[in-house]
Amino acid sequence: MKAGTASSGRPQKPQESENGDIVMRTMAKIAIINLKGGVGKSVTAYNLACLLAEIWSRRVLVMDLDKQGNTTKFFNRFAYGRKTMGDVLTLNAKMQDVIMQTDFEHVDLAPSNMEMLLANKNVMLDVLRPQWDRLRKALDTIHNDYDYCIIDCPPDIDMATVNALAAADWVIIPVDCDEWAMDGMSEICEQVNAIRDAYNPQLEVMGVLATKYTRGRYSVDTINKIASMDLPAFRNPDNSILRINYSVKVKEAKARHLPVHKVCRNIKTSAQYKALAQLVKKCVEGE
Repeated sequence: MKAGTASSGRPQKPQESENGDIVMRTMAKIAIINLKGGVGKSVTAYNLACLLAEIWSRRVLVMDLDKQGNTTKFFNRFAYGRKTMGDVLTLNAKMQDVIMQTDFEHVDLAPSNMEMLLANKNVMLDVLRPQWDRLRKALDTIHNDYDYCIIDCPPDIDMATVNALAAADWVIIPVDCDEWAMDGMSEICEQVNAIRDAYNPQLEVMGVLATKYTRGRYSVDTINKIASMDLPAFRNPDNSILRINYSVKVKEAKARHLPVHKVCRNIKTSAQYKALAQLVKKCVEGE
């Protein structure tokens, strides 16, 4: 993985503001995507966001594009009757209309709910206006407000996903370590390549992330497959594949609406998410 540079239009190294806060010059946009559900997209999104904010005081916007709204539910902001990302995609709201503060310092949320399903259909039917760059243009209006935008994508190739990839700098692909771990991987790669060729030439895969690892045969097989892929993967300092262990503490933390490190700092899963955050920060900001 390599850090962005000024010449590529990527986020640059952080600067110190007049009040002493460390801020980025350009918001880094990271889409978390897999066409399967239950692989840890939402868990990765909110744990990564909270760690970047807490450890390094980065300003993070978490964007929920999944109609199920699991990330929105984690932050206790799931509701109907107010503006969401569905309204941004249909051009009925601006980013400033939907962003909400969370209970975590430096972390804001752009929420979602089941109305996203209708929003996707409406975008597809709206053929008189550009459909693919709505999220990019919306994020351009707040690019100085945040250091990171973490985008939780739905398990579909819909207009929300297309917009996310067209707007993003990087892609993280969580892969759960089970028998069907690699299902849909070729379709993800095809979609990323298609969006890169048509709309976003700077789009890169930051890494494949192994999640829900156990000591079983399928987990070992998945790690071996990730290690042999052409795609970049998140790796430990010894070059082994970084894995997020399966732990009941993850479910416990989710039920308490807290990131894993707030519930149990001493388990391997907590350390593994911190390692992920360090790798993401290194990729975006450099050493």
